[in-house]
Amino acid sequence: MTVLAWAAALMPMGGSWSYVLIAGVAVLVCWVCRRPVLLIIAVTVLAATSAGAAWQRIQPGAPQAYEGVALLASDPEPVQGGVRVHADINGDRYVLRAWGSPAGWLRNRLMGESVSLRANLRPLGDAPDWLRSQGLSGRGTVTAVVAFDVGMPHTRLANSIRRTIESGAIVLDRDQHALFAGLVYGDDRQQSVLVADNFKAAGLTHLLAVSGQNVAFALAIAGPILRRLDYRRRFVFVVAILILFATVTRFEPSVIRASVMTAVAAVGALVGTEVTSRRVLGLAIVALVVVDPLIVHRVAFQLSVAASAGILFWSGRVARSIPGPRWLAESIAITSTAQLAVAPLLLWRFDGLPVASLPANVLAGPAAGPIMMWGLTAGLVAGLAPVWCGVVIHAPTEIGLWWIDSVGAAAAKLPLGQLRAVHIGLLLVVGAIGLTAHTTGRRRAAVVGLALVLLQPWAALVVASPGIEPIDGQSTIWQDRHYTVVEIDTSTRPADVLAAVRLAAVETIDLVILRQDARANASLVRWLRTRHDIGAVWAPATTLGVGEQLPPTPTTLSFDDFALVITVVEDELATQQVRLQ
Repeated sequence: MTVLAWAAALMPMGGSWSYVLIAGVAVLVCWVCRRPVLLIIAVTVLAATSAGAAWQRIQPGAPQAYEGVALLASDPEPVQGGVRVHADINGDRYVLRAWGSPAGWLRNRLMGESVSLRANLRPLGDAPDWLRSQGLSGRGTVTAVVAFDVGMPHTRLANSIRRTIESGAIVLDRDQHALFAGLVYGDDRQQSVLVADNFKAAGLTHLLAVSGQNVAFALAIAGPILRRLDYRRRFVFVVAILILFATVTRFEPSVIRASVMTAVAAVGALVGTEVTSRRVLGLAIVALVVVDPLIVHRVAFQLSVAASAGILFWSGRVARSIPGPRWLAESIAITSTAQLAVAPLLLWRFDGLPVASLPANVLAGPAAGPIMMWGLTAGLVAGLAPVWCGVVIHAPTEIGLWWIDSVGAAAAKLPLGQLRAVHIGLLLVVGAIGLTAHTTGRRRAAVVGLALVLLQPWAALVVASPGIEPIDGQSTIWQDRHYTVVEIDTSTRPADVLAAVRLAAVETIDLVILRQDARANASLVRWLRTRHDIGAVWAPATTLGVGEQLPPTPTTLSFDDFALVITVVEDELATQQVRLQ
């Protein structure tokens, strides 16, 4: 039923809510009459009709000059000197951008608050399904913000909790503050480009996106109260905690999935029915797909479901096959099964799975839980107490954040390479052989096979011949056996430069060429220096303060089979590749 409901949501039909109502009645009848086969068919039809109605509801917004109230559907996010935010206007959702004074007004607002504004709205245009699945009807530019309102009581309470925790964490430095916000309530808006790339390289990005683990910790915090309530009041209290926590964490797909799973288990406990974890996951997915069929297009939801399924189906058996302390075996089993389960999605959506993710998650994962629990408890106290109390309260927080940040930074420097589709296939085959082996020799052979598969990307990087690695159409990595030159254009995103240099397994950068004298380049050079030894920095002017020099031009740099000619063109450095005979 879960698989068919998911597939049906990807193949919408109908488009009228009357079809949804009819299918819903059919589901209820089949459930009451206890007809499993008919129930599965009815749920599949319900998911397809619900998807059709959901897509039909998203109508392209008409171009207009709007003046009125907008309900913020997300937290404003800094972007390119301004802010970006999703907002509901007259029942439709728009992605709005603001610069200057309007951006200043919006910057400190939070989801659920109402803003009186003036904006120029227009249709969204051609957009992929994953973007349209967020319910967007159009986009707009905010020209003025007149006033704001703090919103409904439950969002006001959630925003108050976030602001209190954030004010208590002011004693942390900027990077630690961003990590803390991501670990506790999933806010990664202030995360630096370097930290984001470190966590991507280490496979730790999921720690900064709240997940089912965070829901479990939130319920654990409320455990002393829950144990003193009867089962009816306990159910109401659990549901209230889930709603509040989901609001605090902005209804992230992984949190919604975990919250619905918890609610399904709570309903089972309320009616006296024991439900297995696998069935809880299946029922939760079905419920979410029927209520919000567009969620199947969200990458975060796909990853959350895959990771949960991997842990529930495989982790127990893998843990039993690993020798050593149980806590270490379980940690390795949970990490490895979750990573393998999401690997196909990561290969499809992104550029592969970093080999460093397995040791990085084993090392950093255990520290994330205590920081999250400490943030929701002592972090609230720190926000209400004087600053000096916050310094004392967050001393353990600083240690935990330092450890996680250090693991991410160290993993980003390891030239272990990326796992591709062939590696994932081999890992699954060899792992299955090891789990089903009945002799010690076969198990040891499977372990050796797993190690060889994991080491192959590193070996491929070691023997690879250096050459020219385009970052995009403007920036390039020039390499031979002796020298590495990184040419950077300001049109290239710093995140792309960091990722490209990392994936090329560059250790030492002999020369950085900044084609323009732009402030964004200064931060990028400093970030590169945290990972690599940089010999020299050339720029068209010396105003950035990163040790840049004015190169003698024209200058020719000779590589193995080509030369790079550097000249000045209209106050910019230009490069030209010349092939050597």
